[in-house]
Amino acid sequence: MKRLAAPVLVLLLSGCVSPSFHDRDYELKAGNTAKAVASSVATALLGAEAARRHQATGPYLSVLLGSAEKDALSVQSTFDGVQPPDAAADTLRGTVDDLLSSATTGLTEMRIVCRRGQLDKLPAFADRLRATLVELRSLADRYQ
Repeated sequence: MKRLAAPVLVLLLSGCVSPSFHDRDYELKAGNTAKAVASSVATALLGAEAARRHQATGPYLSVLLGSAEKDALSVQSTFDGVQPPDAAADTLRGTVDDLLSSATTGLTEMRIVCRRGQLDKLPAFADRLRATLVELRSLADRYQ
């Protein structure tokens, strides 16, 4: 069993970094990443709107925001593991990373205030994330 575990572990770990063989492939990965994180942000914004209207409970919003944050962080981690094919792709990587960081920071802040029971603060945090959502969607559309 130990002899089988080592090769399986090597295969699993080698899958953590995804190569990107040319610029177009990297652009598609960037676009798909932006689209996925935009979905997480949009979900959080819907939760904030429900909080504003008093249509959702704190525990429900806590789970919703925690899941949105976790999903966005997972997508960000996956994208960060993609090897840019050349120096030109490094610029796109920087742009995407800045947007992803903005999104995940905003989602984290929303989760924190929600779990502190400060549901009335969620709409203000959501307002700050709206511009990031617009940029994520724009980037996703550009690189599809």
